[in-house]
Amino acid sequence: MLQEHEGWKQVQAAWAQYKEAVAAGGNPQALYQEMVWPHLLALWRVAPPVVPERMPFRASLHTLGTSPEATALAILGTGAREVYVLHTEESRRFLERLRQDTGVDIYPIEIGKSDVAAIYREVRRLLERYPEDPVALDVTSGTKAMSAGLAAAGFFFRRFFPEVKVVYVDNEDYDVALRRPRAGSERLIVLPDPHEVGGEVDWLFASELYGKEDFVGAAAYFQRLVGNTGNQAYTLYGMLAELYRAWRALDFKEAARKAESLLEALSRNVWLQHPLNRHFQRLRRQAELLQAARDLLVTADLGNRQGVLAVAATLLYLSERYGKRGQTTLAALHAYRALELLLQERLRRFGRLAEAPGLSPEEAEALAAELGRILPGDEPPRVRERLGLLEVLAFLRVLGDPLLASLEVRALQGLAGVLKARNQALLVHGLQVPTEKQVEQVAALARRLLQDLQGEVGVQPDLEAIPLPR
Repeated sequence: MLQEHEGWKQVQAAWAQYKEAVAAGGNPQALYQEMVWPHLLALWRVAPPVVPERMPFRASLHTLGTSPEATALAILGTGAREVYVLHTEESRRFLERLRQDTGVDIYPIEIGKSDVAAIYREVRRLLERYPEDPVALDVTSGTKAMSAGLAAAGFFFRRFFPEVKVVYVDNEDYDVALRRPRAGSERLIVLPDPHEVGGEVDWLFASELYGKEDFVGAAAYFQRLVGNTGNQAYTLYGMLAELYRAWRALDFKEAARKAESLLEALSRNVWLQHPLNRHFQRLRRQAELLQAARDLLVTADLGNRQGVLAVAATLLYLSERYGKRGQTTLAALHAYRALELLLQERLRRFGRLAEAPGLSPEEAEALAAELGRILPGDEPPRVRERLGLLEVLAFLRVLGDPLLASLEVRALQGLAGVLKARNQALLVHGLQVPTEKQVEQVAALARRLLQDLQGEVGVQPDLEAIPLPR
């Protein structure tokens, strides 16, 4: 313990003599420098009291005001191999005293007394110089703006440089009469980060990422919140984020499993008051949608109309999201697949499959004629054994599909080129990048088919993420 250290005892004895000398009329400042300060420095050089514990620092950055004693103690307390001091024009005169008191080399950095922007720049430079090493930022001395700026920079940059620590020289006992801390009561405090106290900041970061649909990042923050706070309620938010992460990745099996696990957790007595239980019915409907999609992918049964609805709706949802971000190639890929799946489902209603349509000679002739109406050119189209996207659309018109048969040939002629270009797309077999107009043509027809299927099935798919409580 510090109280048992011989140096601490010498400080206490010096403090008692100092108080007597001041009471006898001596100069408080001069007597302190003569009687107490040398003993306090000697103690901090060998056994600086640090809370919660002393730690090694590669570098330290300190603010320096017109009372340099606290800065000297902070330099000794951090024990950094490289020491940088932010000073003003006024406090420059104390730099040499700091070197003498601490016995270390100092790299001075002059700034304006309220120039927090300069502090931010210097902190960033220092942390980029030592990105993986422990760095201490001492906010004890200097102007209020300097201390506030250094603390703000430290806590903010911890998001990117987790080894940085904000420190402060505090005291356990202040002598009001002498207007200074009782010698020996000083401590270097390693201030806790907002992330480590209650989790409020991590919750804000998690909510921000969740709102941007960065569900991977949000889930990581929720998991960290569980570890930092011990509050298992955050686990359920993590499950929710992982659910949507899997859903957006088209991993319907994993998404359905997460949805089922979340519903089961929310049904337990311990979580009946959890904020997510306000959305229990929505979550259950989403779980049913995901289960149908999972079953479709497992069985490949296009008769699973709710499964087709779930997958196609998800593909169109993602296509729209990619389009808004300017990712046209991905938007096209999802829109093409949604349209193909919806057309295949409609073909399944007639008992036919695209890969094995079983065309009669009369149907093959009628399909060729229909393709000839849609496709420009003098050469009659060749009907293949396996129907492509455009062939399925044309064959459905031959079979009398009520929705597709009602479309004007002119509209289909404009769409035909877009559908034929699918195989030339960059992410399929070619090198072409679809245009926004082409994507919208495909998506518009897919949305029309999806709306018709929703009416048939009686399900309005809910694809939006459940909101987090504010």
